[in-house]
Amino acid sequence: MEIQAMSVTSASHNTVQAIPALHNGFCLGEATVLPAQGFIVLRGEHRHVSAKALEVLLQLAQQPETVVGAQELLTAVWGDANAAKVNLTHAISELRHILGDQKTCPVFIQTLPKRGYRLLVPPTALPAATFVPLVERRGRGAATQAKHRSWLMSLFRGSRLFSVSVAFLVGVWLFIQVMAITFPLMNISATGMKLTLLLLLIVFPLVLLITWIGDLRERKKRLALSDNPDKQHYWRRQLIIELVFLVLSFTAISLLAHSVKRAIDADSSVAMRPDIVAANSEPIANAVAVLPFVLSSGSQVEDYLLEGIRQELLYSLTQLNRFPVLADRAMQANYADASYSELATQLRVQFLLEGRLSADKDSMQLEVSIVAAATGVRLWSNRLSHSRQALPAMQQDLYRQVQNALALIITDNSQTNPVEEYRITQNFAAFDAYMQAQQRLKKYDDMASLQSAEQLLLQALKADPDFAMASASLCKVHLDMYVLSRSVSEFELAQQACQHAAGLQVNQAGVATILGDLYRISGQYSAAMARYDQALALNARWVDALSGKAMVFNAQGNKVDAEQQFRLAIEFEPGYWQNYMLYGSFLYETGNFDAAARHFERAAQLKPASTDVLNSLAAAWFFSGQFAQAITAWQQVVGLAPMAQSYSNLGTAYYFNADYAKAEQMYQQALANSADDYTIWTNLADVLDVQPERRHEALPLYEKALALAQSNLVVDAQAPALLSQISRLQAELQLCDAALVTEQRVQASSQTDFYLFYDLAIASFNCQRNAQGSAYIKQAMSYGYPAQLIAVDPKIPHTGQ
Repeated sequence: MEIQAMSVTSASHNTVQAIPALHNGFCLGEATVLPAQGFIVLRGEHRHVSAKALEVLLQLAQQPETVVGAQELLTAVWGDANAAKVNLTHAISELRHILGDQKTCPVFIQTLPKRGYRLLVPPTALPAATFVPLVERRGRGAATQAKHRSWLMSLFRGSRLFSVSVAFLVGVWLFIQVMAITFPLMNISATGMKLTLLLLLIVFPLVLLITWIGDLRERKKRLALSDNPDKQHYWRRQLIIELVFLVLSFTAISLLAHSVKRAIDADSSVAMRPDIVAANSEPIANAVAVLPFVLSSGSQVEDYLLEGIRQELLYSLTQLNRFPVLADRAMQANYADASYSELATQLRVQFLLEGRLSADKDSMQLEVSIVAAATGVRLWSNRLSHSRQALPAMQQDLYRQVQNALALIITDNSQTNPVEEYRITQNFAAFDAYMQAQQRLKKYDDMASLQSAEQLLLQALKADPDFAMASASLCKVHLDMYVLSRSVSEFELAQQACQHAAGLQVNQAGVATILGDLYRISGQYSAAMARYDQALALNARWVDALSGKAMVFNAQGNKVDAEQQFRLAIEFEPGYWQNYMLYGSFLYETGNFDAAARHFERAAQLKPASTDVLNSLAAAWFFSGQFAQAITAWQQVVGLAPMAQSYSNLGTAYYFNADYAKAEQMYQQALANSADDYTIWTNLADVLDVQPERRHEALPLYEKALALAQSNLVVDAQAPALLSQISRLQAELQLCDAALVTEQRVQASSQTDFYLFYDLAIASFNCQRNAQGSAYIKQAMSYGYPAQLIAVDPKIPHTGQ
């Protein structure tokens, strides 16, 4: 046995080369293996091989036609017999792929299950005549470049540091994408997102350091088992590259973490400044939430009816002013799968009102119950049954029974003021049309939706002329249409509808607030305040009245009280998109564009389909210097709905970019949707006026704009923004004496609107009062008008400023 073993060993030494000799190259049949260069040459084609796969092939070549165990290969190549066998499997698969070998019918490498691997072709020495041409025929520079590429590829493949870095960065990127979507839905602020990112930046270098130290220990074991100088040189170079990578990575991470930390500090520093108001998490005493009603299986009823019954119940309960009622617009999330205790925490209420509607062709049954939110105990329940045509009567019964049940359940009698019986129509057709209009207004806010709601409300009033809420809602629709179009006829229609609602003598917070809006828009601030106070006396948490008071304070120059009312509205209803929209508009007017954008973004999260919100957000981006982002948003808006303001804003962006052809096209599109807006006519005239060859075309447009602007004086003869634009248009037509008189009326108002001073500056420049014009420009810039827009504005003379 011993002699036979010695004989075999002796024969092996005659045919097998030692590992160092194999490193210089060898042949396996028609394949030429070049370990030092990292290639296998097969049929004249150079194929790159990873360092680990080459080491496995060298180990097999040292013992050809002999089974080499998997643990032996793992120990020799990876330095650990317990290393993952998948590494060896990948290396064998790579060799088979490069050699064109098949596992089922192997020519080079044979797999023996549970035993190991065997090299079927014994290696032969590489002749010098064969070796040199294989490397040199690609050119000296190409060979050197290929060698460097091979070394770098093997370095990246063989280093856990780089693979862990890539995996961690990809994971962080995916987490950030998820975080950007989920955090706003969970009402986590932007500061919370930044803190999470900072934590990830701290963890990343720790992960790299731990991985690198573990890799060094493993490498140390391998070096101890290897006397190959090439391998030792390779690992030294890998160590240097990894050290450089770590230094660069730590430097980049430190700079990025510092930037994130500064952003967090900036958020903290403006905590007392205008920013998104954080909602209080404490439960509200005796607060009630009316959950979305559920439709029983097999029942068929229109969606607007199911939701309309609930919304009217909500509105009627708010008129009681005896306990807080969570508004429907404050419930933006989907609470269908939440438990009662979760609802109690998230909604900050003590009582939940649930409803389930069953309906057939002729009748409807509504099961209603009141539940203690903290415990889930059912405190009261009842069933109402009516015919479909008696829906208004069922609504009245629902209100009365729920009101009486809550009076027994809620023992707080601190508010004992008598409340007028909630009045609604008894006419089914009127009630049906009214609920359809409310559902449309809830979902959309463009001109087409307002016009559709107008027709539905007119149908409701035709069926029941004494339907007060329908009349007040019609007034609100016309006011919104006036704001969008500047059409005086819309304001006159709003006046008629509001006068009709007021004549019905309905003491409801919603009606009083809409009447206050009419007075506010017409500049009758005392009357507006009286109506808003009336609404708040009926319900101290009526946020539309709070926002209305805030806008009156702002118009009177009382910024402090205005901001207080805006923030109070957000505190009362943090889930209502309009609160953030109005507060953002206030911040925009004061030149705080970054804070305005944050509130517009929050409003867009709560009402994603709102073109009005997206238009305002784009405007805030534009004035904060994010021009490309703003233009993209406006293009998105006009793609969703033909909104005049967005077309006009796009035209203004092109105007400042000196693309007058596109600007003119956008202004024409805006006028096609809002022909009575004097601001758009002025903008179109400006585009023509700054082109010398078309200046004569601008004068008729300025005249048209002036006529439209002056017609709006019947709405509010003292409106500063309107007066400043009239002064500017008079100056464009060289009516300088009239322009100066109008300007003096504006100065008495002591406003801080940067648009106002911009218009007065243009008026001054047109009448050759350049010093006064420059002073107005400085005032406009001090209130937030961007200097970069001033610099490129062709209407402003830039010499001598």
